[in-house]
Amino acid sequence: MAISNTVCVSSLDSTYILSPERYDPRRSVNLYSKVTLGDICSLRKESFNPKKASSDDMCLVLDTNDASEGVIFTRKTCVSGPEVGSSKKIIHAGDIIISRLRPYLRQVAYVDDALFHLHEGNYRIICSTEFYVLAPKESSIGFLVPYLLSSVIQDSLQASTEGGHHPRFSVDTLLKLPIPEDLLAMSNNLSDSTLRHVNMFREGEQGLFKLIPDFS
Repeated sequence: MAISNTVCVSSLDSTYILSPERYDPRRSVNLYSKVTLGDICSLRKESFNPKKASSDDMCLVLDTNDASEGVIFTRKTCVSGPEVGSSKKIIHAGDIIISRLRPYLRQVAYVDDALFHLHEGNYRIICSTEFYVLAPKESSIGFLVPYLLSSVIQDSLQASTEGGHHPRFSVDTLLKLPIPEDLLAMSNNLSDSTLRHVNMFREGEQGLFKLIPDFS
């Protein structure tokens, strides 16, 4: 069934944007709340420039396909700063990364502390600029992982994508998502549960890797 919407000229976005997907009624999230995602977390904007890096700057680089269904799955090794190639975003333990590109792929993940201990020596973790990086303002934002993976939010993000070849949703769309009060009331317990399951995943992932034989 076709979906239509009527928009007054006065309601058009700034610069009178006429893109039909901008006014898709499916973008609306029917979860009334005065609290938005942007109220409880901030957008991390730290960047890594490989042109200014030295060979001693070791990095674990994450692409969008390394994040899925709440966790980061990667067997990559660290590379030196100059080998990174292009600018990336710096992420920290406790952050959440979510790809702005093709949200139906569900590339949302919690950045667990164990990722910073997978390899020997000191290294930073950086990610594709296609990710939005959410950082906690105060307490853990782990509860946002299942929230962002919920069907209501996923449908809204999918309807909010704009562009033909590489459809993306805007950061404003993300930060303005409403956080229901009942979810906020359970946020500490939900965050603890999220972290526990992510840690279980990491333990299982690393355990399976260690079982892989080396026939060389």
